[in-house]
Amino acid sequence: MRSYVDSTIKEQLDQLCVSLDHRFGLIENDVEPFPEWVKNITLDGKPFTYDRHEYLIEPYKDSHSHQVEEKAAQMGLTSKAMLKVAYGARYGGYRGILYLFPSKSDVTDFSKGRINPLIDENPDTIGKWLKDTDAANIKRIWNAFLYLRGMKSRVGLKSIPVDLIVFDELDEAPQNAIDMATERMAHSEFKEILKLSNPTLPDYGIDKAFQETDQCYWLLKCEKCGEHTCLEDKFPDCLITVKDRVIRSCQKCHSELNPSIGQWVAKRPSITDKRGYHYSQLFSHFVDPADILHQFRTTNNLTDFYNLKVGVAYVEAENRLSIQEVLNLCGNEGIVSEDPGPCFMGVDQGKDLHAVIGKKHSQKAGQMIHLGIYKDWEELDRLMKNFGVTRCVVDALPETRNARAFAERFKGKVFLNYYNEHQKGHYAWNEKELIVSCNRTESLDASHKEIMDREIVLPKKCEIVQEFANHLHNVAKKLDEDEETGSKRYIYVKLGSDHFRHALNYEAMARQSSPALLFPEFA
Repeated sequence: MRSYVDSTIKEQLDQLCVSLDHRFGLIENDVEPFPEWVKNITLDGKPFTYDRHEYLIEPYKDSHSHQVEEKAAQMGLTSKAMLKVAYGARYGGYRGILYLFPSKSDVTDFSKGRINPLIDENPDTIGKWLKDTDAANIKRIWNAFLYLRGMKSRVGLKSIPVDLIVFDELDEAPQNAIDMATERMAHSEFKEILKLSNPTLPDYGIDKAFQETDQCYWLLKCEKCGEHTCLEDKFPDCLITVKDRVIRSCQKCHSELNPSIGQWVAKRPSITDKRGYHYSQLFSHFVDPADILHQFRTTNNLTDFYNLKVGVAYVEAENRLSIQEVLNLCGNEGIVSEDPGPCFMGVDQGKDLHAVIGKKHSQKAGQMIHLGIYKDWEELDRLMKNFGVTRCVVDALPETRNARAFAERFKGKVFLNYYNEHQKGHYAWNEKELIVSCNRTESLDASHKEIMDREIVLPKKCEIVQEFANHLHNVAKKLDEDEETGSKRYIYVKLGSDHFRHALNYEAMARQSSPALLFPEFA
């Protein structure tokens, strides 16, 4: 603890010196522009060049303060980010730069594998600006500090005043860390942000961030007819076979397109506060279009293909419920305000209380008869009585006191749910403590399967049923890797408001766990 405190104090003192340097004019103004300066750099053992990377010319010139780069793998964007950091540290007038990765191990790999070689290969430019620091994962470049941090560590994001933040591989990091990191720029006069990542799920991480920008795409210009083609929009039809060769094809005349000849075009030019670029291997000189087409036709992992090759967010249909899939379960009966029961209720906490009430069905797994959004816990008491609820599962957090009081009022019928990732195979009902615990992924899998198998009947379509369908659509399953062990597992992630999704999950827990002897007609 003392070493951390000492290093933090040293950082703060050094930052004071940096601020004085800037204040008293020790930063040069007459410097070579960034897109020209990079031509003096050696990168990966070779002189930097835009040759066969023409799509990078405009992004290198772009000085927009908030940029989002949704990218396929190996498109040169991490190199651009490194060079932007080095140039900004020397000439940008920054106090500090925060370069963020998903985990601590990523920080170490990047520092040793990318930053150090860049410094070693450029001793007369970047190398001579470097000053020693005695704290881990910090480099002082000229008068600015470069902090390399993992986003899974809250400590690493505190007490660091910065002017530029780079979020690298945004989708692999905890999404709640983004806001915490951004607060490090609260007193900055620059407030520059660069987000870059391979996409994973639609409406999540970098894909969600990109949707909030002007959405620039590299459109290839046909040298024959002058038409512009967005390869991402036309894939796979943009790749055709001509004389035993696979070519990139003009959408109008089908002539071969040259990836070097194109221009960036914004799909949403009215958005001016955030700039977005989309990068795909479809226009990379270093990836044969024949290989892309072959992999598309033969792969058994379309998710990685679209994410890493095309640069597009993608989720297998079975891992995310569509809104229409949910609405297809609507029956002919409206939402009711009471039922003699026996019924089952699930309640999810948030700003409001989202309740789902269902009952067993003679031909299917269950029938949802009531969906509601409530403000007060006492309203749940009325639902318990009006629907003859025999078992209710309620989210234990965040209002544990209110949830506990509700369970005490209906002892033996209401149980507080805690997700436990170490529990496997069954729901653990604790009658004494009024608690039920379960594996989050397994329980969501069970209720997800009921929807996929059309084993649920919903009320007829109305406004709240539409909202219910939206909430179910806002949860998707993705593969997650543990930072410490490297083990992989599937998890469900939130893509938007999802309260009804969890309320349905709790209702399913209550209904699926009810003893068959109580309801012999459904046994």
